[in-house]
Amino acid sequence: MIRRRQHRSTFFAILTVAIGTLCTQVRLGVADEPTVAKSNGQESTSEKASQKANPYLPRKGMSIEDLQAYIERMQEAPESIRNRPGFAQGIAVAAQRILETDPKGGVRTFAIVNLLDSLHQQADLENDLDADKQLAEFAIKYKSDPDKKVAATASLYALEQRVLTADLLEPAKLSALLDEVKAALAGQNLDAKHFRIASATVHSVNQLKDDAEATKRLKEFGDLFAASSDPVLAHYGRKLAESGSPAKETNWMGKPMEVAGTTADGAKFDIGQFKGKVILVDFWATWCGPCRALIPDLKEMYEKYHGQGFEIVGVNLDSTPSELSDFLDKEKLPWVNVVGEEKDGQLQFPLAEKYGIQAIPTTFLVSKDGKIAAYDVHGEELTKQVEKLLADKTAAE
Repeated sequence: MIRRRQHRSTFFAILTVAIGTLCTQVRLGVADEPTVAKSNGQESTSEKASQKANPYLPRKGMSIEDLQAYIERMQEAPESIRNRPGFAQGIAVAAQRILETDPKGGVRTFAIVNLLDSLHQQADLENDLDADKQLAEFAIKYKSDPDKKVAATASLYALEQRVLTADLLEPAKLSALLDEVKAALAGQNLDAKHFRIASATVHSVNQLKDDAEATKRLKEFGDLFAASSDPVLAHYGRKLAESGSPAKETNWMGKPMEVAGTTADGAKFDIGQFKGKVILVDFWATWCGPCRALIPDLKEMYEKYHGQGFEIVGVNLDSTPSELSDFLDKEKLPWVNVVGEEKDGQLQFPLAEKYGIQAIPTTFLVSKDGKIAAYDVHGEELTKQVEKLLADKTAAE
């Protein structure tokens, strides 16, 4: 991509986690008052557990006006707080409670739009499959709504769902979908919430069989994204427009894979140290929902085939080292991760530039002789390719 997942920016330094959380809760009015209804003056065990699990949930019994004010206060929080797990769910719950009262006019519009946006953030930022399913259902329900703002928001997310599953389309239908995306985004004020559809669109462009059409599409969408009000999406668009050619399988097949740099724990790494092994090189980032969704499958594959000579090398594209460090501490990934290089006070990603990475996750499967054998394969096809390469004894020789 190289896009930041719905604009996941640097987490601000807050003295300590405990102080930061307390300040957040007081600011939003979440933890400074009882958060659930009481029975005989006491909160139930399940209610306490729910609130402890997610401190951003709105209090029970809040009026429509209080729920609106709650959502507005949440939206004023710093981005580092808005990106925390559970934050979007709090807004979604508040919006759903407003909708349960069958509101009219502006209140209804406010609730539906915030419900859709918060479910979108949950699905993308937290890789919440249930939220993604709900988002798809609500997008279909409201895309023809008489309220223009509701219909526009729902239509965007309905279209996004179609682009996310574009790999299932027949090649002949892909161009028509890209035309639809271009028409829908043209003239719109593109911002952070458009990163997901932008990256999915670029992935679809890279699947086009006609290189000339793909090159033209990249330039068109690059120019479109470059006009975004969000600086990261705008930068992404400029890079696309300048790239001039799609990332194609034919560009890399049979060529040596060169990966060298510094790992997340500060060690020097060169892919040559895995000579004679089958290697999956995965370009990814913690802010990328599809990347995180792929991790359980990669762990399973690593555990199954590592003893047979299979390795994974992650090429991480996080621009904030602390986010990667926290993620690795939590997930305990057993494979090496190469990180960006600092230059002029900023992290640069030369490997992503070298291999023309425009969407993530992007994977390269490397045979025992160090050459690229497959590009961007997943699922059952990836498993078949890995087993085939592991069984190939001539490549190692």
